[in-house]
Amino acid sequence: MSTGLQAIGMHKRFGGVHALDDAAISVEPGRVTGLIGRNGSGKTTLFNCITGFIVPDSGSVKVDGRDITGAGPQTIVKAGLSRTFQTPREDARSTVRDAVLCGCYVQSSASFLGALTGLPGARREERRIGLRADALLERFGLAAQAEAPVGTLSMGLVRLVEVARAIASGARYLLLDEPAAGLSAAEQDILSAQIRALASSGVGVLLVEHNFSLVLSMCDRITVLEFGKVLSEGTPEQVARDPGVIEAYLGAVERGDTGSTQ
Repeated sequence: MSTGLQAIGMHKRFGGVHALDDAAISVEPGRVTGLIGRNGSGKTTLFNCITGFIVPDSGSVKVDGRDITGAGPQTIVKAGLSRTFQTPREDARSTVRDAVLCGCYVQSSASFLGALTGLPGARREERRIGLRADALLERFGLAAQAEAPVGTLSMGLVRLVEVARAIASGARYLLLDEPAAGLSAAEQDILSAQIRALASSGVGVLLVEHNFSLVLSMCDRITVLEFGKVLSEGTPEQVARDPGVIEAYLGAVERGDTGSTQ
C-alpha cells in the first residue's frame, strides 16, 4: 500500500556548515510536491539524503512506511524511488531508445538465462518492454530521435530522455532535480503534461526546480527551505502569499541569486 514518502527531522553538516537543520518534506501518492529555496538553502542536500547519495547525520526517510534512511541508491530504487540529476547522466553513445529501455529493464521479470537462451517467456518480455519504451518516446515527442545518439541532442531533449527513462522504471515515487533547465517553452509544456499525467496515475512526484512559475503551475504542495530549515509549506497559493517566501525567495529571484549547490 502506498502511504507516502516522508523525510523527517533531517540534519546534515558539512564541516561547520549546517546544510540541513530539522528539515522535512512529505510526498503523497498521486500528488506533485515542489521543493524550492534560494542558493544554499539545502534543497539538493535534502534531495540527495532522500535518494541515498548522502547519509544524513540524523532524521529518517520512509517509503510507504519502510525506513530507508542511509540506504544506498540501489536499495532505494528497489523500494520504489527513481530520480533524475541536475546534470543528466545518460551515456552519450547510447541511442535515445536504448536509454529509455534501460529504465524499462528495472521492471523486467525475465531471467538472465532466459534472455540468453531466447526462451518464449523472455521473448514476450522483450516485446513488452520494447512497446513500453516506444510509447514513452511518443509521449515525450522523442520518436523521431529514437535511433539518435544521446550525445547529439540538445540539453533540453537530453533532459526529456532522462525523465522518460526514470518514468520507464515504474517507480511509485519520481524525484526530479531541475528537470526544466535548458528546456524550450514547448519542451516545458511536454514535461509538465507528462508529470501531471504521471501523478494522475497515482505516482508521487517530488520536483526540485528554480522556475518558480513552473512550480506554482504544476505542484499541489510546495515546501520552501531557508538555511536548511522549512520556511514555508502549503498549497502554491499559500506559499506565494507567505511574506517570508516573498522576501527570501522571490526577492532572491529579483536579485538573480537563485542558483543552488546544496
